[in-house]
Amino acid sequence: MNDPLNFVLIFIGLTLIVVAADQAKKRFNVRPKKTRMFVHAGVAVVIFFAPLLFRSGLYPAILAGVFVVINLVSVKGGMFTGMNEDRKDLGTVYYPASFLILVVFLWNRSPFIVSTAMLILGLADPAAAIVGSSLDDTHKVQAFGGKKTLEGAVAMAVVATLAALAGLVFFRASEGRIPPVPLVGLMSICLSIGAMVAATELLSPKATDNLSVPLSAGFLLFIATHDLNLFRLFMIGEGLAVVVAFISYELRLLTRDGTVATFVMGGFIFGLGGWQWAIPVLLFFFIGSGASRLFASAKTGYNLLYEKSHTRDAGQVFANGGAGLIILILSVMLPGHHWYLAYLGSLTAATADTLATELGVFSRNNPFSISLWRRVEKGMSGAVSYLGTSTGLVSAALLASLTLPFSGGYSLFPVRFIAAGALSGAMGSLADSIIGGSFQSQYKCPRCGKITERKEHCDGNETSLVSGYPWINNDMVNFAGSLVGAVAFPLLFR
Repeated sequence: MNDPLNFVLIFIGLTLIVVAADQAKKRFNVRPKKTRMFVHAGVAVVIFFAPLLFRSGLYPAILAGVFVVINLVSVKGGMFTGMNEDRKDLGTVYYPASFLILVVFLWNRSPFIVSTAMLILGLADPAAAIVGSSLDDTHKVQAFGGKKTLEGAVAMAVVATLAALAGLVFFRASEGRIPPVPLVGLMSICLSIGAMVAATELLSPKATDNLSVPLSAGFLLFIATHDLNLFRLFMIGEGLAVVVAFISYELRLLTRDGTVATFVMGGFIFGLGGWQWAIPVLLFFFIGSGASRLFASAKTGYNLLYEKSHTRDAGQVFANGGAGLIILILSVMLPGHHWYLAYLGSLTAATADTLATELGVFSRNNPFSISLWRRVEKGMSGAVSYLGTSTGLVSAALLASLTLPFSGGYSLFPVRFIAAGALSGAMGSLADSIIGGSFQSQYKCPRCGKITERKEHCDGNETSLVSGYPWINNDMVNFAGSLVGAVAFPLLFR
């Protein structure tokens, strides 16, 4: 291999693909969406053969870094419109950025994972766009400001499965780490990866799928090729996540995008963590949802003050369980016994905050705002009450108690474990109130004068921002509170 020469040749080849797309748009009036798909797929095919052309990851990393800079300049400068339609769309920057991240972490171990993950992105993403835009009657999924279709996701899952299979089969002779299983077994592995990648793409905000798709595909390919038994457990967990998500959707506990988010989060937690990690998040979900349903009719007036309803969407799912998902992934990559305590801490905080919110409005007296240092109207973000705080403390202790039998060696210290769970939950809930009262966006309805988290109130009347930052909503505050609980539990258990 001649790495410098191959670097120059690939750089020229990738540049020609971009120039060809740009000229096709200018000379033949080809729609930018089509030329962008051409670039997407063409670059991925070239990168697919990179493991055969480079000995080390140095030149691929340099190649990725160079195109990150070039693409960023071209986007901001309005150049290469064959792939850059919008100066605010950084998808063409995320594309080489994801390649760079994969090269840094995986090239020296398994370069074929890097090329296969990029092939999945390059082929499956255009397939989803083509199918999603060509059908008239589709099932929409709206998450984090993006609008996509289930039909497009199915197309992406199919193509991602085939792309993953192509990578594993093509590199099988030269890579000893690819599982020595029959073709049917490889197909099931790839199908599992395709389904999860498609679900991840559904939830990715505009253009960020150029990061989320290859990174999630690379992570799953790494597990499949380095620990086949763990990946088999992941496949089982993925199946269980489908059941939980479907039942929750039928019970109207989740919106459509919330169902997809539950599948993604549940697939990873159930599959990679096993029952020890699955039980706590299931307990939290059903305790919180049960409380929301049980008292919903008695709180109709207060619900209008909150940003979202009790049927959880993707933002709410990740706000409460996202920290736990990140902790699980870190525990797989960097094993350590304290990760599990941090995971439980994030969930005790989410449980305490959820129950405090659901039951705190039944307090006889108005709650106290820590940030304003005075009593405020019930339902206002950042306020606390004796009933809500005590309910949160008890619910966090309850979650820790129910989790104790599944907590392995930690069950030898029941009092300390439950006390740490209760206190970490209370601390996370308190942090949620402080952050919410200080930084969360609060709006005032011009018609009724009430303070609310909603941008519209009283039959669609637009509200005006009176405090906080418009980009900080309740989901972000809840996520921050769960992080506080995650830090607190391991420290309190010592």
